[in-house]
Amino acid sequence: MSERSGEEKIVHKIEKIENVDTSKKVDLGALEENESLRTSKTKFDEAIAKAEVNWEKTQPKRTELAAADTEAKRPSPIDELSMSPETIQRLEPVSESKVVENAEALRGRFTAPIGTIQDTQAKTPNLKLSPVDEGMLSEKLVHIDATLKSALGIAGVEAKAVPVVAAPTNPMMKFLNYLTHGDRQLASLVGEIRSADINKEELSPSRLLAIQIKLNFVQQELEFFTSVLNKAIESTKTLLQVQI
Repeated sequence: MSERSGEEKIVHKIEKIENVDTSKKVDLGALEENESLRTSKTKFDEAIAKAEVNWEKTQPKRTELAAADTEAKRPSPIDELSMSPETIQRLEPVSESKVVENAEALRGRFTAPIGTIQDTQAKTPNLKLSPVDEGMLSEKLVHIDATLKSALGIAGVEAKAVPVVAAPTNPMMKFLNYLTHGDRQLASLVGEIRSADINKEELSPSRLLAIQIKLNFVQQELEFFTSVLNKAIESTKTLLQVQI
């Protein structure tokens, strides 16, 4: 009986809600004057502000977690090698003919800066580079000479010192001297490898690979030297043409 009466009360309340007249306007001013409503609104605003502060505090952690997840998904170097046939191709054993081919190609690259220096000397014999450019270019040439000496030593060729320039005050002549000496060193290296091939004295794969690495380093240094040399000469010529 009590359960039945409880259900009737619920139904009675629902009917009352449905019978509410929606045409009547609510007095908002009266609601704003209600102290309990103002307190609730203040608490709500404080809760929103606190939630925003907590979100900003957790943002760095979320970024770190995302970065860690990206790093974890990144393939390892072994996986990258397995997915890159081109890389595996570069790691194949180096042959004597391949080293000779690269050395001859590198000799051809020496002709560009040599020609630039000779042409500059003929047209502007008193051209002087800035101390910064001269120091940088000299450093590259010293690295090239030391690397070629090391390559010659690996191939079993006696490395000779750079001949002393008669006029060391002229940087262009010093550069030219280093470059021509480097070309002669490459010629000696090619001759030694070809001689070993003719005499059936094969160089070990490890020595060939070491020579190849040295040649690649010389190529990079020579390209950098040529680029800086051209820019240094052009900038110096431009300054000489400026009327003061």
